[in-house]
Amino acid sequence: MTVRIAIIGAGLAGLTLACRLRSKAQVKVFEKSNVVGGRLSTIRSGGFEFDHGAQYFTIRSEAFRKFLEPALQHGIVVPWDPHIVTLEIGREAIVEPREETIYVASPGMEALCAHLAEEISVTIDTEIVSCKRKKNAWQPVKANGDFLEEFDWIVSAAPPHHSLSWAPEFFADGITFDHVRLRGCYSLMLGFEDAVPVSWQGAFVRNSPIGWMAVNSHKYGREGGPSLLVQCSGEWTEEHLECASENIEVMLSNELKNLTGIDITSAKHCELFRWQYASIAVPLGLDCLFDPEAQLAACGDWCIKGRVEGAFKSADALAARLFAVLPQ
Repeated sequence: MTVRIAIIGAGLAGLTLACRLRSKAQVKVFEKSNVVGGRLSTIRSGGFEFDHGAQYFTIRSEAFRKFLEPALQHGIVVPWDPHIVTLEIGREAIVEPREETIYVASPGMEALCAHLAEEISVTIDTEIVSCKRKKNAWQPVKANGDFLEEFDWIVSAAPPHHSLSWAPEFFADGITFDHVRLRGCYSLMLGFEDAVPVSWQGAFVRNSPIGWMAVNSHKYGREGGPSLLVQCSGEWTEEHLECASENIEVMLSNELKNLTGIDITSAKHCELFRWQYASIAVPLGLDCLFDPEAQLAACGDWCIKGRVEGAFKSADALAARLFAVLPQ
């Protein structure tokens, strides 16, 4: 009998796991938003494009490179070669030497996950709020109270706080992920009529509410007008997560002008996005959570470290554990 596995979350971790397991089990992925990708995402608005989540990623392990090889061959994952500096108010810009290649997905950051999802059963616009035990099976429950079909295994590949209502008490050895701490992030998206008036394409920022800036339109495959993506530091966002959007825009506008001279009133498009869960302040400290007796598991970059490759590594580790217990 084919084992049925439900994966909650269609970001890189969930889709990596689904790709790994599809030859061994009947796998279905459920995603609460209307697109796959999680923080590997792109907003297209007002004639501009913004990678408002993950900005780029590295490939440090041979396993990750091998997994990405089809995407690399098809131009879905491509190198990005920006001129990167470090900025600080009152100081000269410092050019940042880069020792490793950085990559982006094309034509937008969500393209990698869209590629992975092509041969996987993914149901979008479906928020899972709980999972009920029924004899020897699990039934996911949607936000509207409807029960889905039965599964042998439930895997959470969503941010851990999305599963706190049902998951912690079930994992083996008393391990839960309620001590994992994530930080939010504000992304300010600016579109311009003419070229973005800076001499760099990427900038780290010190001692500032702003942590990173990128000329998003410089990335390979991006369409639309000249665009600048401004992201806040995790620490500053954490302190201002509940502030009104208009107040955040004013504070970032002032900081951006002091750093670059850019007046956001000159922008043709201005939009603010708030990520409630964006970076990992305190990771789980394990590669994944795995309970073969309860047939529950969890994976994600929050298990190891908040990198794109961390999501892959966590899912890959969980796949290996599942292979060991699934029927051959």
